[in-house]
Amino acid sequence: MNRLRNGAALLLAGALVTALPAVAAADGTPVDPALPTPTVPAGTSCGSADSPVWSTVSTPPPAGFSVQIGIPRPTVNGVSYQGVVHAWDADGTQSADGSADRLPVTSQSVYVPLPLTDGHTYGWHASTYDGTSYSAPTDPCYFRLDGSAPVVPAVTNPDFPPEGSPKKAAGQPTTFSISAAESLPAGCAAADGPDCAASGLDHFVYGLDQQPGIGAAALPADAAGTANLTVALPWGVHTLYVDAVDAAGNRSSAAAYQLTVPSQLPPAATDLTLATNASSYDYGATAKLTAHLGQTDGSRTVALYAQPYDGKKTLVTTGQADADGDLTATYKVTRRTTFTAEFAGDDRQAPATAARTVTARARVTESLTGSYTTTHYGSTLYRVYHHTAKAKQTATVAPAKPGQCARFQIQRYASGTWHTETTSACRALTSQSTAAMSVTLTRSAGQRFRIRAEYVPSSKDTGNLGTWGAWQYYAVRR
Repeated sequence: MNRLRNGAALLLAGALVTALPAVAAADGTPVDPALPTPTVPAGTSCGSADSPVWSTVSTPPPAGFSVQIGIPRPTVNGVSYQGVVHAWDADGTQSADGSADRLPVTSQSVYVPLPLTDGHTYGWHASTYDGTSYSAPTDPCYFRLDGSAPVVPAVTNPDFPPEGSPKKAAGQPTTFSISAAESLPAGCAAADGPDCAASGLDHFVYGLDQQPGIGAAALPADAAGTANLTVALPWGVHTLYVDAVDAAGNRSSAAAYQLTVPSQLPPAATDLTLATNASSYDYGATAKLTAHLGQTDGSRTVALYAQPYDGKKTLVTTGQADADGDLTATYKVTRRTTFTAEFAGDDRQAPATAARTVTARARVTESLTGSYTTTHYGSTLYRVYHHTAKAKQTATVAPAKPGQCARFQIQRYASGTWHTETTSACRALTSQSTAAMSVTLTRSAGQRFRIRAEYVPSSKDTGNLGTWGAWQYYAVRR
C-alpha cells in the first residue's frame, strides 16, 4: 500500500470559482501544442494509477478539493494563461472541472467541485487555457481518500497491571504492548476495491505524562498493527498516552494507561511447606517432620517448632535446607501437636510460616491381678484363676485424664473363636487417671477369656484420640 500522504493538498475553496471556458477541460480540445503544459509541483496529490497517494480530509469530507499547479509562462504577448483541471472518481460515477482566475502568476490554485467520499480513489489532470485552446494535459494524477481515524489503541503491561501489585520497580526496564486497527469506510467490510480503500495503520506516537504533540516520539506499527515500547520509568504515578496514526495521517483519540512505579518492590512471597509422615500417632510415637523451602536469594535457614496441646511452643531444630530445599527433624508425640516451620526472610524474600497439626492416641496400660499361676495356650500367656477368686483389671490412661471415661470389654473363647460377653459402661478415671473392673469367676471354670480397656474421650478432651489397650488373657479352673 502506497504510504505517501498529502492531506494539505485537499482544501475547501475559499473564493468563488471562475466559470470554465466554453470548451470543457474534460474534452481537452482544441489542443494547441504551443501552449505550455502546466507543471505539478512536488507534494501535490499526484500518484500513479497503480500507486495513488493517500490524502485525508475532515469527516465529513468537503464538496470539492484544490490542487496547486505551475504555469511555466503565465503571460505571452500580453495573454495570460488560465489553469484548468479535470477530475473524476475512479469508479466512473462522477467527474468535474475547475479553473483558476486568469492571472499573470507562475503558480495557480485550482478548485474542482467534485464531492469527495471516504474510501474512494480519484484521478485528475491539468491544462492551460488561453481563451481559445488548451495545452496538452499533464500525466494523470491519482489519490485515495482516507477520512477515517484508526481506533483508540489498546495498551497493556504485565509488569504494571491495572489490578494487582506492580512486578517491577523504578529504573527497571518494562515493556508496553500497543495495538490498534484502521477504521474502514462506512459500509465496507474489507479494505479493497476503488470505493473501500483504507491507508492502513502506519505508526504510533506517544508521550509520558503528556499528550503526544508535534514531534512526539513514534513507534512503527507492524503488519498486525502492534508495537512494543520498552522504557525504564522513575518512581511515581505516570500516564502513558498513545495515539495511532494511519498512512494517510489520520490520528486516533489518545489511549491513556496509568501506572504507579514503586521505588522498590516489596519482598517476594516465599514458598515454604511442612509435612509429617502421618496425621495420627500412637502415644509416644516419633513423628518425622519435613520442611521444604523454595528458591530464596540468600538465607536458607529454617526453624522447626512444636506446640503440644495445653503446652508451650518449643524449638525442635534450626538448620540449613539441603540441596533439595528440605530440613528434617523428629519429635515424640504424646498429644495433639501443632508443628511450625519458620523462615525469617532475606533481602528479596519475605518471611514465611507453614504449619501442620497432628493428633495422638492416648496410651492405655493394663494390669490383671488375682491369679495364682500362669500357663500358655500356644504362644499366648494366660493367667490362671481359681473359680472362687476374682480377676481384677486396672487400666491407666496417659497422659492423665482424670474424670474422663474408660470402659472394659470381656470376650470368651468358644468353638474356635472369640465371642464378646460384655462391654461395661463408662467408668470415670480417678485423679491418678486409672479405672478398674473386677470379674466374678464362679460359673467360668474350664473356660478361657480375655479382657481389655478402652479410653473414650469426651468432647472436652481435644488433646488425644480414644484407643484400646492390649488384650489380657486368663483361664479359670476349679
